[in-house]
Amino acid sequence: MVYGLETKHNFNKKSRRDDKKSKKNSVKKIKIPRKAKTSRSKRKKGYVGVLFLNEGNIIRGEKTKLDGGTYVLKDGNTRYTNGSEIIWWEGKFPIIYQRYDKANPTKINVEPTLTKLDDGTLVRVNEVYGQDPIKLRMKKDIIKDKKKAGGMNILVLGAILAGGYFLIKAFFPKLFGG
Repeated sequence: MVYGLETKHNFNKKSRRDDKKSKKNSVKKIKIPRKAKTSRSKRKKGYVGVLFLNEGNIIRGEKTKLDGGTYVLKDGNTRYTNGSEIIWWEGKFPIIYQRYDKANPTKINVEPTLTKLDDGTLVRVNEVYGQDPIKLRMKKDIIKDKKKAGGMNILVLGAILAGGYFLIKAFFPKLFGG
């Protein structure tokens, strides 16, 4: 050993094995699913990530656009949020946590609101947000009606034109060279 130099690390095999074992038993950070991550440009346009916890404790994610507190999922279901359910994953990604058995997203780190009845019992407050879900349902029904009416308009217009052609041909045969 040279005078003045000291070794900082003790490189024996036993300590390296202990380090590997401690890494295996350590707690790993949960990563957000890739499909639920929103880029900066998507966030500016109003997109958020939605995390689902399914029956088999499987987490999946997707990106959806918020439109006035409502968002449509890939399976066609529409949900409503008042904005208090939006959380930030690592301060970067806006996330909504949606359980499979609930209509509304779940608020995280919030105690359930309880009201006291006249007899002194505590009851949970209903999770309905008011008129907005009703407006959402009406909006969804209007969109369906417009889609049906578009095809019907073409058929009705075709029937009117064909009927008019035959009526003109019957009453004015010389008009079309007949």
